[in-house]
Amino acid sequence: MLNVAVLGFWCGTFISYALMIGYLANGVDIWALPIPIIILITAFIYPLVGKKNYYCTNICPCGSLQELVGKVNKWYRWRMSTEVVQALNRFREILWALLLMLMLLDITFKWMDYEVFSAIIIQSASWIVLTLGIVFLLFSFFVPRPYCCFLCSTGTLFKIAQNSKF
Repeated sequence: MLNVAVLGFWCGTFISYALMIGYLANGVDIWALPIPIIILITAFIYPLVGKKNYYCTNICPCGSLQELVGKVNKWYRWRMSTEVVQALNRFREILWALLLMLMLLDITFKWMDYEVFSAIIIQSASWIVLTLGIVFLLFSFFVPRPYCCFLCSTGTLFKIAQNSKF
């Protein structure tokens, strides 16, 4: 809860594609932004030492909030077949590839404005993002971290980094 309150609602600190693109385009001032840099390093390094999904579950305010909401409902969970889970994972990977291709071809970066993470910063989030955030929170009562597991493009990038062989 502290993670959601402090990193999420109070600081608005989380890793998103918009943040990473900003770092790539404008460089990184390590002294001005130590917390996001530490979080970014943690997101990529922890999986290398066996802590897969550590960032998504324990550090990301959006993932932590979904995790907390999921713990409220102890009575009923939707049971998804292996085929449905595989199809949703495939969809997430295809979506990630499509969004990456749009960025690389310099067609649009606009999709980053609709990352659900920004719903945590209520004052600046659009009504579309707030609505998406609420929908995914409601789904979190029945499915563990639905946005993280089946749609999050940043999480997909982390998962690819986790599964790559160096």
